[in-house]
Amino acid sequence: MDVVIDEDGSENARPELGTESGLAPPSHWHEVDVRTELHDDEEVIVTRWQPTKERRLEGPHVSVVRGRDDRVVGYTALDLDANNDPRDLPDAERARQVAHGWLGRIDEGYLQGLTEQWVDRHDERVVDEEGNEHLVPGVKVKTRHEDGRYAWVIIGADSRLVTFERDVTWDAAAQRRATQMWLHDNWIAALEGSGEQPSAPAALVDRAV
Repeated sequence: MDVVIDEDGSENARPELGTESGLAPPSHWHEVDVRTELHDDEEVIVTRWQPTKERRLEGPHVSVVRGRDDRVVGYTALDLDANNDPRDLPDAERARQVAHGWLGRIDEGYLQGLTEQWVDRHDERVVDEEGNEHLVPGVKVKTRHEDGRYAWVIIGADSRLVTFERDVTWDAAAQRRATQMWLHDNWIAALEGSGEQPSAPAALVDRAV
């Protein structure tokens, strides 16, 4: 991978999230959940912020998953107050440059082990407090690491970071993800018993966990 370092935004990161660009929730949001879970066999800390004090799945949230060595394993920022106009999405080349730049800042060695799979549109949907569904559009840069696991970065409108996941394993026999999905509320709802088992390619939920 050719690396293009993009220095924008690093001054906005809150200290408790580290100095990585893009990891700061809005200053008025609330930390609503901190949990210790598994990412395959690795113990991780999952932290969630929301605009309201009460935890609510499917709504706006910023979630960060950190591994044993404090590296960022997963991150998502679904913010309805941000610009979510699909007309302001970057093209494939710009999305690739922003993704490489962000990865280069947080773990350049990891970036060097990645091979691009594809770049394509990828949208998320968020439900506001009134029950209205909103689109958070993005461009997904999907890669595979030399260790055989997958990683991707989703870049949204105004070239901002929307989602990052790494060290994700795939169950080829089941044709679905094998690694747990702590950034995805439909998967969490199924795990907690308030939602249905997600369909492939989402990971199966083991409610015995």
